[in-house]
Amino acid sequence: MSEAPVETAVDDVQPKPRRTGFRHFDVITSIAAIFISAVSLYVAIEHGRTERQLVAANVWPFLREIRSNGYGPDNDLAIGFSNAGVGPAKIRSFELFYRGQPVSSGLDLLRKCCGLPSNPAGIKSALPHGLYYDIVDNTVARPGEDHPVIKVHRIPSAMDVPNRFSVALGDIRFRACYCSELDQCWRTNLQSIRVEPIKECSAPEHPFDPNGP
Repeated sequence: MSEAPVETAVDDVQPKPRRTGFRHFDVITSIAAIFISAVSLYVAIEHGRTERQLVAANVWPFLREIRSNGYGPDNDLAIGFSNAGVGPAKIRSFELFYRGQPVSSGLDLLRKCCGLPSNPAGIKSALPHGLYYDIVDNTVARPGEDHPVIKVHRIPSAMDVPNRFSVALGDIRFRACYCSELDQCWRTNLQSIRVEPIKECSAPEHPFDPNGP
């Protein structure tokens, strides 16, 4: 059995790659080895990227708006969002606008759109069943879960505020920012299927508190 070739130096002895004695063949073999190593590295990187994409797809959330004049068994008036994705959505911020103007609360919206009085007695008279609201910032929406942020009960008799709210639904717009379990984040208007990927959700420019004054 032949021994592996070595190279000697003053301070050390290093193994020397075996050579065939054919210079061109040795060069081709070396290039082929480098090429195979590069291909293997590329395949490993692509495989890892594919695995990450599959994991992300399995926890992908997707928020869609709720804008309804017949929501639930009582046919309530409702606005909000639902999670149509396959993974939970971490809601970082939710903003609401009426005719382009920011809205700070559910009562503020009904004042702007529908002539809701400011005094408690007037509010109770205009909304005898009250105003349903749901806090959404820094909450989690499960797949398939609805979040009606504001809900107004329909009244059989003619009531100005609910009727005006029904008409105003088309003038309401949203802006939300949410993240997946993997902290991939998106900003959306809840209408378009195109969402904006962002690094992280910042504080809302116009905070919305459904239970605010």
